[in-house]
Amino acid sequence: MKKLLYQKVYDQLKLSIQGGTFSVGDKLPTEKELMEQFDVSSITLKKALELLKEDGFISRRPRVGTFVINDSPNDEKAETRMFDKPLIGCVMTNFDDTFGTKLLSGMLEHSDTRAHIIVKKSLGDTEQEEKILQEFIEMNVAGILILPASSKFVSPILLELASQKFPLVVLDRTLEGLPISSISTDNTEAGRIITEKLFELGHKHIGMMTSASPVSTLDSRVNGFIRGHASFHTAFHSDYVFREIQSVMPNANVSIQTDIDKIVQYLETHPEITALVATEYNIALLIKQACSKIGKNIPTDLSVVCFDHPDHFFDASAFQFTHIQQSQYKIGSKAVDMLLTQIINPEDIKKQTLSPLLIDGNSVRSKISH
Repeated sequence: MKKLLYQKVYDQLKLSIQGGTFSVGDKLPTEKELMEQFDVSSITLKKALELLKEDGFISRRPRVGTFVINDSPNDEKAETRMFDKPLIGCVMTNFDDTFGTKLLSGMLEHSDTRAHIIVKKSLGDTEQEEKILQEFIEMNVAGILILPASSKFVSPILLELASQKFPLVVLDRTLEGLPISSISTDNTEAGRIITEKLFELGHKHIGMMTSASPVSTLDSRVNGFIRGHASFHTAFHSDYVFREIQSVMPNANVSIQTDIDKIVQYLETHPEITALVATEYNIALLIKQACSKIGKNIPTDLSVVCFDHPDHFFDASAFQFTHIQQSQYKIGSKAVDMLLTQIINPEDIKKQTLSPLLIDGNSVRSKISH
């Protein structure tokens, strides 16, 4: 198997220690000097040094330096690293019963006897995401599962790891043009299916509400919405797509009431709209509150469909939106399979999409008459 760059640096430094170039007690050159010597980045060097530390060759002292403490490996640690289950880092933006909990269940249960997984949340903050990725590198994880905070801004660390063929799998996103494995629902197809459902029921004017979150998932759903119009040879009105819902985003500083007021204004500006597609379940809940505020009934006056929905196993009487269901558990379990395969063969990069499922609920009129 082709060695990764940090492994090559590790091997060369280990040989220098075992060959006497650096004796026990010697201080290694600074990180900057080593980066120049091996022509590698800070990320690559730190990972190589962390591996040397784990194997008992060096000690790293903040603001003092890196010192050789042994010229032979710590057999106990080396054996653990070689034969124990691989350590996997997982970065989620956030998770709840609407989206994320089942995905995590799929990952954790499917990896139970095959890997250890550490889960951290970025809350959609790109700087926090960078910090977590750096922590995982310093922990010497064997691979990383990540639900990125953004599809438009890709972490430089992620790009560098990809360039080194480091085992990576992106969850619920598509990073087109990048050599990074990914697995998600076919969100374009989902957007088309849910829009065509409304046209089939007789709706002529259909709106869409989404957040301003910079992720490919939402862009794909909007594209599917547009394709649904094309399938029915119906003109697409760009002003029917409202993209300014902000309270549903992680770390949002916009109040729920502010977004409800925006939705009210949208509905009053477009009285001809008889159905709305919400790209998230929480946006559907905001629409429901906005309708209540202006005396509209769902589904009598307005049909509403959405993506994802929490289960109501113990409350059969609970209101349920007609919605797109993603195979979250399957996404999680397949992601683990893909990553473990990459750990063995870094060249095995795949991009997979799973089919969506439309679930009927209580939020759509059975038929619109004109």
